[in-house]
Amino acid sequence: MIWKERGVSQNKEKLEVLLRRLPKRHAMYGQAENESYAEAAGIGGEERFDHYFARSPVAFPHIMMHNVMLRSFRAFQLDSLMITPWCIYVFEIKNMNGRLQFMDAPVQLLQTKEDGTVIGRKSPIEQIIENEWLLGEWLETRRIMMPVRSVLVLSYPKQIAENVPASQPVIFSHQLPRFLHQLSEEPPIFNWEEMKSLARMIVAALVTLDSRPICTNPKYSIEVMLRGVWCSACDRIGMVRRYGNWFCPGCCVSDKNAHLRTIRDWLLLTGEPMTNKLGREILCVDDRRLVTRLLKDMNLKKSGSFKDSNYSL
Repeated sequence: MIWKERGVSQNKEKLEVLLRRLPKRHAMYGQAENESYAEAAGIGGEERFDHYFARSPVAFPHIMMHNVMLRSFRAFQLDSLMITPWCIYVFEIKNMNGRLQFMDAPVQLLQTKEDGTVIGRKSPIEQIIENEWLLGEWLETRRIMMPVRSVLVLSYPKQIAENVPASQPVIFSHQLPRFLHQLSEEPPIFNWEEMKSLARMIVAALVTLDSRPICTNPKYSIEVMLRGVWCSACDRIGMVRRYGNWFCPGCCVSDKNAHLRTIRDWLLLTGEPMTNKLGREILCVDDRRLVTRLLKDMNLKKSGSFKDSNYSL
């Protein structure tokens, strides 16, 4: 059974905001695009894993938990975790194209892309070892003696993995149903009630890393970000207010709630409260009463009163 769903990636939303508001001519736009592609690839790999897990005939008692972030000596994140009666399986999911060479000295991953570009990255093996250690420590402090075993999951067969340690189980996502079907049940350490108790303990201990606003990164100054209401239909910034709606001069679409996305964009960019003055500036309108009403109608936290009012997520 699935005890915890994967949830929505906050980082994905922030990268979408960044690409929407950063001028395409900006020197860092290409890097922001690459980060967005990498985030999308990671999410795609997790979705592919979830697709095959949903089609896996698992005959033994199990509890699956996705996107688990805990804190031991430091915070650590597990893509997917499965509690069984005899151990905990941790699935590390990687969706990286090209040829993947697992190096020993030093421990790192060399990714050779289709265009021949070679990039050095942190090895998934090192990440697996760290996560096993941190999860083991987390369990031990709670007096839970449960073995942890990790499986490296590559999303597509076109990913060519070389020099993977023989001791490290590695599969492709489409092989997950067979992998789970072929697991040999071992003498149980936990019964079903104890498995559920552990799952509840993990949920209660979940942590969320404080995500820094986009423009706290000096590479992305707030001064260069594009003002204006974004049109989701044509990806154009510059909708205008007409008769209680936002109208796009580019594609002629009307949207009553287009301001919602624009206000949220700015809150994610700066992390600072929204004021009436700033709202007028980024929505490109002069009507103070209109902006006050729009902000009040949003699901935002209000502080202050009258001219000192401000709104935050």
